[in-house]
Amino acid sequence: MPFYRVWYRNNTEPLEFSTAGITRDKAILDRVFQHENITPPVTPPVNQGEPATKDPSLQELIDNNKLGPVRYTVDESEPVTIG
Repeated sequence: MPFYRVWYRNNTEPLEFSTAGITRDKAILDRVFQHENITPPVTPPVNQGEPATKDPSLQELIDNNKLGPVRYTVDESEPVTIG
């Protein structure tokens, strides 16, 4: 079970959690949203004949919610920055 430590907003104490398997950056960011009680944006469904709307990038989500920088380690690995 991978053990994650996630730092954001230059907090000194990380958000810590374990998962059953490797977790993607989006899922890690979702954990931060849940911990901070932030409701992530929902992309509305597209009506037939209208152009598709794209989901915000991870960097846009981080910037829009003033979370940056967001970085994490997995089992004491080298830090990885999201975005």
